[in-house]
Amino acid sequence: EALEMRKQLLGSAHPHVAKSFNNLAGLYSDQGRYAEAEPLYTKAVTIRISQLGQAHPHTQNVQREYLMFLQKVAFENRQGELSNEISLQIISQMKT
Repeated sequence: EALEMRKQLLGSAHPHVAKSFNNLAGLYSDQGRYAEAEPLYTKAVTIRISQLGQAHPHTQNVQREYLMFLQKVAFENRQGELSNEISLQIISQMKT
């Protein structure tokens, strides 16, 4: 509900909405709900890049958390649960 309220109040591309996506993704990741976490991480990264730029510390933090998520998925060999082609490519590169 909080995420939906933020989206309505601030717009779906606001950096605070990206933070909410990232936080919810982290919760889902901690619960092993990787298929649900992945699109939230990618939305958070996309918003941060578009609104703050690649070099901004908040953008880099979200990207770092997304990469740690992908490492966890790869370590547990659960990449079959992911649907984003970019996520799968990153995991593939990690394994080589």
